[in-house]
Amino acid sequence: MELHFFPGQKLLLALHISGNKQIKIAGRYEAWSGPSTGGTDPRMPEEPTWPGEYIIAKARVYLTPSWKLSGIKWGTPLKDKPSINDVWYRINPDTWASVKKDHHISRKDIIRLHFELYQIRTVPPTWVFNDFGPVVVMWFEDHNNNKQLDGEETLSGQFFHTTPENEAQVSANLPVTFKNSHGCIHLHPKDRNLLFSNGFFNPGTPFIIHSYYERYLEKPR
Repeated sequence: MELHFFPGQKLLLALHISGNKQIKIAGRYEAWSGPSTGGTDPRMPEEPTWPGEYIIAKARVYLTPSWKLSGIKWGTPLKDKPSINDVWYRINPDTWASVKKDHHISRKDIIRLHFELYQIRTVPPTWVFNDFGPVVVMWFEDHNNNKQLDGEETLSGQFFHTTPENEAQVSANLPVTFKNSHGCIHLHPKDRNLLFSNGFFNPGTPFIIHSYYERYLEKPR
């Protein structure tokens, strides 16, 4: 198995490669990268997705203080507390805490965000605002060619993920519309699930990111 991404075509290819090097396309997916040149977002400037040869490392929930809405895990249960103008989120089965106090996000903001995504003015039952979706898939440069993250190798700061907007579109059975990322690779939520179920996001899968100027041209049969 191999994954190939052509950012200039917004094309992700999942390939089966047999022992005699016969290549079979297992799937074609729309995927969006960062722009080909740097951006100007004041929160964090957009950057190109870095070409290179990588290995899929792992999938995990992603939390970061760099993005205000991404300090809470996707799917975390919420409790609406209108009497104190707050929303609580569950830290563990026995402990709840204030979103406003811990993350400086007000109840009004949560209702507004939910309306923007789902057109319903309410506090949702779970956190659906993490910028990186339910899970990210991470990769690394394999300097010693053993398909293991070891030695001085490090995870890339870019990865596959979905967005809250696209997750909301799928939940409403609406067409999924993409936009450029800040450098990561954005996927359709259903395509993410399919790639997981077919094993293409398994640790050890080779992953090649091509340059913005490369194009995949299928050979005529």
